[in-house]
Amino acid sequence: SAAVPEVPEAERLFLRQHPLLSPAGPGKVKCRLTGHELPCRLSELQAYTSGKKYQRLIKAAREFDYGTFEPHIVPSTKNLHQLFCKLTLRHINKLPEHVLRHVQGKRYQKALKTYEECQREGVEYVPACLRQKKQRAQHPDDQTNGSRQGHRKEEFWEPKSSEEDGEDTDDSMSDLYP
Repeated sequence: SAAVPEVPEAERLFLRQHPLLSPAGPGKVKCRLTGHELPCRLSELQAYTSGKKYQRLIKAAREFDYGTFEPHIVPSTKNLHQLFCKLTLRHINKLPEHVLRHVQGKRYQKALKTYEECQREGVEYVPACLRQKKQRAQHPDDQTNGSRQGHRKEEFWEPKSSEEDGEDTDDSMSDLYP
């Protein structure tokens, strides 16, 4: 990184001890854990790294490896503090207990089973919430449902008999307006 030579020696040594802090432009340091930017001054960096939030997140990050869930659960692009599940299309808080609860839950387990079946069959996996939308979109094109819907349309559009007579044009509906 080109910004490292600009960092004074004391700050550079401090940043080596804290690999989650990295230079982010002239006179700034960014925490990769929280996305927080702070000035590149030793006193500020020491205060930040000794703070409760940073210590809690460091401890959680050290103890818990989110990478084990990697192909399906990835860092969220919308929120730095959350993860995103590609199977269920859900956001999960970046806390070990929340991730474990999600991974052990019925929704994830069912989605994982479906995903594995799709991989075996060589079919593209579609999450359950999107599958319902696709089915709704396909109904009008479907032949089996088309006949049923056509019948329903005939019931709904009663004035079909008047269209055949050609009398639908004489009613201007002017009696409905004052």
